[in-house]
Amino acid sequence: MIEIDGSHLEGGGQIVRTAVAMSAVTGKPIRVSNIRRGRDKPGLRPQHLESIRAAAELCSAETKNLNLDSREFTFVPGPVRDFKREIDTRTAGAVSLILQTLLPVAFGGGVKLDLKLRGGTAVPFSPTIEFTRTVFAPLLAHFGLKVAIEVLQHGFYPVGGGDVRVTAEPSSMHTVNLTERGKLYKIEVISASAVKLRGSRVAERALEGFQRFFPDAKSRIDYINVLSPGCFVCAHAVFDNGRIGADAIGEAGKRAEEVGAEAARALKRSIDSEAAIDTWMTDQIVPYLALASARNNTVSKVSIPAMSRHAETNIWTVKQFLPVNFRIHEWIMTCMCQTPP
Repeated sequence: MIEIDGSHLEGGGQIVRTAVAMSAVTGKPIRVSNIRRGRDKPGLRPQHLESIRAAAELCSAETKNLNLDSREFTFVPGPVRDFKREIDTRTAGAVSLILQTLLPVAFGGGVKLDLKLRGGTAVPFSPTIEFTRTVFAPLLAHFGLKVAIEVLQHGFYPVGGGDVRVTAEPSSMHTVNLTERGKLYKIEVISASAVKLRGSRVAERALEGFQRFFPDAKSRIDYINVLSPGCFVCAHAVFDNGRIGADAIGEAGKRAEEVGAEAARALKRSIDSEAAIDTWMTDQIVPYLALASARNNTVSKVSIPAMSRHAETNIWTVKQFLPVNFRIHEWIMTCMCQTPP
């Protein structure tokens, strides 16, 4: 059984999500301890719990101590199979983070997913579902994983109530060479706000903040019926060889214009870096680089804007399961198989 220290490096929920996904794909049992030890509320939160339970069903795993607030659990996987399920966090737990657990299993296990997810679609400390739909899913297509995301209802913090349909269908597993992003074709942005905030022109003002940096971006404004008032801005830039993105979420005391400007500044930093992916994708792409390189016994490369603590954590986690090594040189992240498959 592989022992995973949940407090290692970044020490958050990402270790849990990636470790469970890698366990399901490789068939290697795990014990995860010290879960989110340094957080204000340590242990498993609702979205972690629902992610693990879904992954356990996906691979017929035996689990122990899988409860809310648990700081340690075991996960003993069985065979991975096609999976259709409704997952309800019953909170504003981020549905995008649930996908970070399940999509690597679909990719590595070569199975189909048909999911209906309920929870938060734009909540603090997680990618918005729009970012996942417009940036993350297209990137996965480079590896051979076809992901379709349909947002039926948005859900904001603290109540949630979002409703998202996701299907994933793997084809052949590819390694990638994303070192040159090519020509910039367009920038697209969505500014979305609760209907209750229409009178204050929140979506328009957030878009104005974004357009101070990118006046020619193709824009869309949405006013949506949600259980909790809120807003978000999500943008992406489309290149010859992929896309990069950024998002920002409204919060009490933050002016709408600043929400848009925050997303724009983040996108501009990624564009200026000349990397093929953005900062947030640097850690999210790690499991796919590792799985593709290990299965094909070949090398994957991607240019990155910076090395984050989250990325270091994900690299450490996947190396507990797969015979791969990562090298960062001149902002090119290379993943290679250390031994024949």
